[in-house]
Amino acid sequence: MSSGYVFDTEAIIAFLYSEPGHEAVATRLAEVFTGGTDGFLTEMNASEVYYLVARFEGNDESPTAASLRDADRDIRALERQGVALKAADWRLAAEVKAEGHISLADAYAVALAYDRDATLVVGADDDFEQLPLDVDVHRFRDTGV
Repeated sequence: MSSGYVFDTEAIIAFLYSEPGHEAVATRLAEVFTGGTDGFLTEMNASEVYYLVARFEGNDESPTAASLRDADRDIRALERQGVALKAADWRLAAEVKAEGHISLADAYAVALAYDRDATLVVGADDDFEQLPLDVDVHRFRDTGV
């Protein structure tokens, strides 16, 4: 049985922008927000969320001072509501990355989920099909956006 959730970047972006499957992410985040379970976001994934929000809210995919503040606000709001930003074991993340075509940020999420015995909440990305570590994976959607 897993202990909490680790959210990958795609899950948080889906939640923030009401993308397909955001309801499933919101359900798991609500468990975290009410203190029912632990929720985590790796520092690497937080960086991805930050720059994506800054770009999305900026001008022509370029960040602005205002969009950087928006990105910071969104990350801080998640933290205030109980999502903990954590560092993952860099060696373990590197081993996950070495095994396949997974992105480095996703490898960090896998490593943290493994360390915390948590369920990894991911989208439709096929990078999570075969992992070198035994991690519970919850897909909040079946197709990409």
